[in-house]
Amino acid sequence: MIKQLTIMLCLLVFFAINASSSNTLQQVPGTGIFMQTPQGFTASKRFAGFEQVDSMSSLMVMPLKDVSLDEIGQQMFSKEQLKKQKMTMLGREDLLFNGRMVGLVFLQQETAAGVVEKIVRLIEGDNELVVLNGIYLPSNKDQVYQPLRHAILSAEWRDVPAPTGFEMVDFTFDVAPGWEIREPGQLGRMVMLSPVDAPKHSTPMDWPLVIVAPSLDDRTVHNLRASSIEMLNNVKGYEFDSIQSEQSREIDGLKSYFIKSTGTDIETSEPLECWQLLLRGQNNKGYYRILALGSDLNSDAGELFEILKSTFTLK
Repeated sequence: MIKQLTIMLCLLVFFAINASSSNTLQQVPGTGIFMQTPQGFTASKRFAGFEQVDSMSSLMVMPLKDVSLDEIGQQMFSKEQLKKQKMTMLGREDLLFNGRMVGLVFLQQETAAGVVEKIVRLIEGDNELVVLNGIYLPSNKDQVYQPLRHAILSAEWRDVPAPTGFEMVDFTFDVAPGWEIREPGQLGRMVMLSPVDAPKHSTPMDWPLVIVAPSLDDRTVHNLRASSIEMLNNVKGYEFDSIQSEQSREIDGLKSYFIKSTGTDIETSEPLECWQLLLRGQNNKGYYRILALGSDLNSDAGELFEILKSTFTLK
């Protein structure tokens, strides 16, 4: 379960932008979290939360269903888990904020892109646990630390209906038989799909996983392709070496790139396949990434992938 949590949190970093800052609490779309917008940040178009592109900083809001604060907290911050994720705990802080006790955890992590620091807060709702993850480069700490910290402290959970289907995104597609949208809206501005029989907290090694999300609007496809392995190596628990194959094609007149990679489960040394389709948006508006992870994607996800490619449209 922790591996699946970490996978989703790390993937989110690469699927990352319009809101104004104010003293009032605003709902983070797709979540039950209400909070202030960090000063200098804008709402992400790719994940639930906020981002400051120039400083490569983000505040991600990740709701998790059917888990408890004690369960995740003890596992997430255990010495074994921190070591596995190449993290160092810099400290903890418990404080009273607006009449509520709030706990913050400060971490440093080694990633393929370099060292980052994090401010993490866990908020427990009635039926979900929400992870708030503020991420920034140490070199930009003076610029973004206080806005991130204040926004994270301001956050509170409220009971609101979860979005369904494609309410949170600007695209639609058909779903293959045997697959379902898994807890739509939970990942913010993207859609996650898994087989109907897959347990809620399964890993891609056991059950294939497909994520459809916009990529950064201001990135060129060259940069997206070049960062493919870098992105995959931030999926903790797996190690990817190189691109196995790459094809370019046109789909309904739109340029696309299909990239295949092979990785390894660090714990079991078993192989893991990764397919990525970078599809140009209509009117040349950004790229959309369809990402599949699994042990045998040809058998498990081939039909779904073909249906996604042929039916994917923007609203």
